[in-house]
Amino acid sequence: MQKLFRAGLMMLSVSFLLTACQPDAHKELDAPRNILASLEGTWKLTKATQVDESAKAKGFPFKEIDITTLFPYTDFRITFNLNAGAPGTFTTVPGASPKIIKLTSGTWSVDNAASPKNITLTSGASTEVTTLGGYPVGASNTLKLAVARVEAATGKTVITYSYEFAKQ
Repeated sequence: MQKLFRAGLMMLSVSFLLTACQPDAHKELDAPRNILASLEGTWKLTKATQVDESAKAKGFPFKEIDITTLFPYTDFRITFNLNAGAPGTFTTVPGASPKIIKLTSGTWSVDNAASPKNITLTSGASTEVTTLGGYPVGASNTLKLAVARVEAATGKTVITYSYEFAKQ
């Protein structure tokens, strides 16, 4: 009798576990994020960081340095304009800061409109590619861009500069 009771209890426990492990149906919280609309506007540089890619690959302790105060980086501004919801034109105003982006104006494009990774800046025959390090959406009002400096002879990334911008 006790074996029968244990078997019944075991079957009841298994049935509870199986019914409790059903996936929940989740509704969308809001409309999908429009990353391109969040990039539009004027951005002022607030932080510049230099990363030594060789030291990073080798696991050295000193691989990055905050260079914001070495030069007047915070003078740099970039403006992204949209054209009917798509990437349009851009302008850069370096002020007294180093020209982190050498192009002063032109058009910009992204590799994927829904979730961009790279922004390509074009002016005539010249182009520069920057990598997005963070989207300025939700609680974060910070745009993060990275520019890689590549060794011409080997094509290897030597230094990466990470820049953080605040919307003006």
